[in-house]
Amino acid sequence: MTDPEVAARVSELVADIMPQARGEAWKVWQRAPHALELDELHAIALKGLAEAAARWQRYCHERGHDPRAFEYFPAYVLARMRGAMLDNLRSQDWVTRSDRTRAKAIRDAGQDRGASEAELAAATGMSVAEVRSTMAAVSARPVSIDAEPHDVADEADVESAAVVSEVLAAVTAVTRQLDPEAQVLLALRYYAGRSLAEAAAALGMEPGEAARRHSAAILAIHDAMLEKVS
Repeated sequence: MTDPEVAARVSELVADIMPQARGEAWKVWQRAPHALELDELHAIALKGLAEAAARWQRYCHERGHDPRAFEYFPAYVLARMRGAMLDNLRSQDWVTRSDRTRAKAIRDAGQDRGASEAELAAATGMSVAEVRSTMAAVSARPVSIDAEPHDVADEADVESAAVVSEVLAAVTAVTRQLDPEAQVLLALRYYAGRSLAEAAAALGMEPGEAARRHSAAILAIHDAMLEKVS
């Protein structure tokens, strides 16, 4: 059974945590930059956040935890945000084991330090043509972030991708429905990296009014996300 007071507090916590989603997406993107665009990972992180928030009370009841122990909520949802991104990347890992092995050898031989194809070939025992074809294959396909190699996946996770697209579309639709000042406020806060006070000053808005409009916008976006994953 859902406790309305817990649900309300969870919504507040989600609004506080949402700005961290892009940072978590950036961390994962740095580990596998060929796999997905940063914006796609950001959308997946937001989906993971929404799903975790929607499941918090059931998760606690199933394990005998107190759902009002909100000090554990950030760690719970951050872990699930990261898990959602990693699961998606693994589902789309189409690099063959041999390509991955050769790609690692090329990196270890100095690819990131600007070594030429001839130098990479000499260091790895490959031909220049093999170095070139391996680099092309890796650039064209997602690279696994798993520590251990595994074979090519049979098929992509189409259902998961569809849900992510729906969540992202819902967030975009809600954002576009906001008045222009609220849209600029969010852009300054989350894309330009300004503090809420700085964003308010740039718009000539009182801090209290900026905080109120910011909270209303974030909760509207949060509700749209939950609607798509519920």
